[in-house]
Amino acid sequence: MTSIAGTDPATVVDLVAQRRGGPGTLTVLGGDAGVRSVTWAAVHDRARRLTTLLRGRGVGSGSRVGLLADTGVGLVTAIQGVWLSGAAVTVLPMPVRRADAAYVAQLRRTIADGRLGLVLVGVPLAGLRPELAAAAPTADLDAAVADAAVYEPATPATPAPDDLAVLQYTSGSTRQPRGVPVTHGNLAANLASIRVATRHAEVHGCLLSWLPLYHDMGLVGFAALPMSCGCPLVLQPPAVFAARPLGWLEAVAAYRATATAAPNFAWGLATRLLGALPRHDTGLRLDSLRFALTGGEPVDPVLMTRFAAAARRHGLDPSVLICGYGLAEATLAVSFSRPGAGLEFDVVDPDELELRGYAVPAGGPRPGRALARLGPPVPGCRVRVVHRVTGRPLGERRVGHVQVAGAGVVRGYWGEPPGPPGGWRATGDLGYLADGELVVCGRVKDVLFAAGRNVYPQDVEAVAGEVPGVRPGGVAAFAVPDDGDKSGHRLAGDRLAVAVESRAWSDGPKAAAVRSAVTAAVAAELGLTPAAVAVLAPGRLGRTSSGKLRRAETRRQFLAGELEPESPPAGPAGTP
Repeated sequence: MTSIAGTDPATVVDLVAQRRGGPGTLTVLGGDAGVRSVTWAAVHDRARRLTTLLRGRGVGSGSRVGLLADTGVGLVTAIQGVWLSGAAVTVLPMPVRRADAAYVAQLRRTIADGRLGLVLVGVPLAGLRPELAAAAPTADLDAAVADAAVYEPATPATPAPDDLAVLQYTSGSTRQPRGVPVTHGNLAANLASIRVATRHAEVHGCLLSWLPLYHDMGLVGFAALPMSCGCPLVLQPPAVFAARPLGWLEAVAAYRATATAAPNFAWGLATRLLGALPRHDTGLRLDSLRFALTGGEPVDPVLMTRFAAAARRHGLDPSVLICGYGLAEATLAVSFSRPGAGLEFDVVDPDELELRGYAVPAGGPRPGRALARLGPPVPGCRVRVVHRVTGRPLGERRVGHVQVAGAGVVRGYWGEPPGPPGGWRATGDLGYLADGELVVCGRVKDVLFAAGRNVYPQDVEAVAGEVPGVRPGGVAAFAVPDDGDKSGHRLAGDRLAVAVESRAWSDGPKAAAVRSAVTAAVAAELGLTPAAVAVLAPGRLGRTSSGKLRRAETRRQFLAGELEPESPPAGPAGTP
């Protein structure tokens, strides 16, 4: 395996050891816990001492260690300490709402599947240790870091490129989470690709993130990357962001952050919050940003355009907005839109896209559908689009299954025989190439077929999300079986159902008004009448640990009667 420059890649361990941590500072904004700052050099010293402690407990090359804790200096130190010991790390997900029995059961399954030899549990979940002890030996993470202070610093391990670095579990948006074995070679190659594609050395001064470290974008982009180069990093625990999302942008302004990233829904929240500020309020300055990435879920062109307009009043240069595409199976990054170009969209004829699978530039009477251009593949990565049935590579602007290959792409899932080195891997997404740039249409498993058309749930969700009273980012669209009309005649294809979160959910007349408005908006915009619209309480929609909608779970709940929607009158599929 070679690096972009053609030499053997250095691992994160090599880079950290060479710099002895680096000159930058790690700062954690912990809400009620206040602000904690420590240099990367100090983190490295603590991690080497923790390595000595871990080796005393049998952790070393070939070991796998689970970490379960909130974002903090202790968790970052433990990640580095595990790597320095020669072991692989699995950062286990924090609960979305509470640590109930279902969450603990899922943790146990993950620990058992990964065959983790030790699980370090920290604040605020240290009380779960007895419940996890049956799955693997456990220890207190914070106590281990503190106790290690009296140990001599260990000599870091020298892992080989093929040694396991991260056993990353997928978010489970369409199925049960699966283990993705990321080697040190995969990790080093993808970090090198990110540095080149984002012009990291030129534009990145201080990185700032609230993304969870158990998700690939948080762990790789906002832990491993700054850890390996020693640049300044500011972290917010995800719960701090959830409690007060505007605090994310306030921290960008306060710390003069040059780079940040978030999924689409967070930029939607930011748009609404910026819009609520007085127009003469110029205290929140975003002019330090040089790289603001939207990724991790489908990019909504309308929403991101609105964010650009709202943030421009606060000094943001719209050209710094970047659309990205990645997945755990590629370590993280697959493509970024062109730095400095701002948001770029491909506007295509929706009929050609839905009926024939061709991404023809719009020009007819019907409004075009805007899709985000996600840029060319990062250096060292390859992308192709293949026919859905034959697997034959397709030409530009033909919609098919997106596949990736390259040094950062893993060879298979945990527990399965590895594929050939450099082989192509399916992403589970539908998309096409336009001028060599990737455009993603949606997830293969989420697309529904109705009235002779391929309907992408993101289109429905974008329209429903514009309805007054619907919570931003709180929409899930999915297919339900066609039960036929009143005469028993089967209709063509699936039926569409939509679930929306709204503060009006408990008020019968107001909820009915939201339901009717969503039905009318989707029918008018897309020519497809929902068979049912469920109006739910805010936070009711199922999400993965990384915040992605779980459409399959929402569909299951709907079919099981657990959402109990009140159905609007529905005509034949495809009629307004």
